[in-house]
Amino acid sequence: MTETMTEGPCPLGPYPLDHLVLPTASLDVARARLVSLGFVVAPTGVHPFGTENCCVFLEDGTYLEPLAVGNGQAVAKAIADRNVFVARDRAYRDRCGSEGFSALVLGTENADADHARYIE
Repeated sequence: MTETMTEGPCPLGPYPLDHLVLPTASLDVARARLVSLGFVVAPTGVHPFGTENCCVFLEDGTYLEPLAVGNGQAVAKAIADRNVFVARDRAYRDRCGSEGFSALVLGTENADADHARYIE
């Protein structure tokens, strides 16, 4: 009998929530909104592929990641270089605008093994 996704046991159990990606046109606006709600917001983090964030780290280890485009040229290069994270962020913004909720990211203990299982 061929095992389907719903029939077989999950080899690792559920993956824990790591963070939520929240695109925004402006980190300053996102920071102000979050601070007004009582959150402590981390300083701006700059990614080498052109995006920036200002995260809110929660007590349980999960976090919110407001994400903005900081350097459009670096983003364009990253997309040309096949950076999937940046390409998907661009696709979301093109389709839905620059504000919203674009990704739920799960944690893993072994990304290489997860990738190999996915490819298989």
